[in-house]
Parts: sequence; C-alpha cells; structure tokens
Amino acid sequence: MRHALPRLARLLPLIGLIAGCGGAQTPQPSPSRAKVSVDPSAAQHRKEFENVRGELLRAAARVDVPGGFRGDGNEEPSGDYCSIFLDGFVPAKNAAHSREDVTAALRADGWKQIHSGGTDESLLARGTWAVFVTRTNAPLLGTDGKVLHELTIKADCKGNS
Repeated sequence: MRHALPRLARLLPLIGLIAGCGGAQTPQPSPSRAKVSVDPSAAQHRKEFENVRGELLRAAARVDVPGGFRGDGNEEPSGDYCSIFLDGFVPAKNAAHSREDVTAALRADGWKQIHSGGTDESLLARGTWAVFVTRTNAPLLGTDGKVLHELTIKADCKGNS
C-alpha cells in the first residue's frame, strides 16, 4: 500500500484531466445574462409606425407652417398602442387649402378618405390606422400680426384618434 500511494498521487491529476475532458456537457447559460428574444410582431408594428410617421411628415411638408409643426412625429409606439400628433399654424392665405393639401398627399400614399367635414375636418383610414386632419376655422393672431389658422394631424394605429 505504501508503494501504491506515490503512484496514485501521480495518477490523480491525470485522472482529473481525463474526467474533465471526457464529459459531453452542454454549457449552461449564465443566470446573470438576459435572454434576448425578438418578437416579430413588435418589429412589424415598429416598421408600420415608422412608415406612417414618414407619410404624415411628408404630407405636412406640403403645407407652409412657419416655425414647423409641434410634435414633429417623435412619439414612440408603446405595446399595441401608438399615436402620432402634429400641430401647427398656417398663414391665412394658405389656410383654405391646407387640409386639402395634406389629405391629397395621404390619399396618394394609399389612404382612403372616410369622412370630410367641409374645409375643416377629414378622416382617412388604412388598415387599423386612422388619421384626422383638422383645420381650426377661428383665426389666431400671430406674434408678427398675421392671421393664422391651426392645422392638426392626429394618427392612431387602433383607429381611436
């Protein structure tokens, strides 16, 4: 037995090495690492939101709004809910056709006009999206003394604008 101990002492590291290499264990994920999963419907929802926002901004660009639109369409979708809001003031000389210019641009992008309330309001829809384009008829006096009318573009992906 005395002679076996020195041999065993020399073999133990070799046995440990063989035992460690021979196992076919799969690496286990670290519990501190978060799992990354991509929800294809969320990616599609985000893409649709970006497309609609781009169409609204292009349609709004057809209208002369000194100082630009408030909101600028920077809203972010949240779950299944998403909305985009643009609001600006149009010089009186352009106000009569501002709503029509925006709705014409949206119709060119495939939006269907559902309702038109004269020169003051339009409702357009496509898929689950609804867009209201509203021109406030009551004139406002700008800081430079010019008469302005408010133009609002609201979009909602569930049709709840």
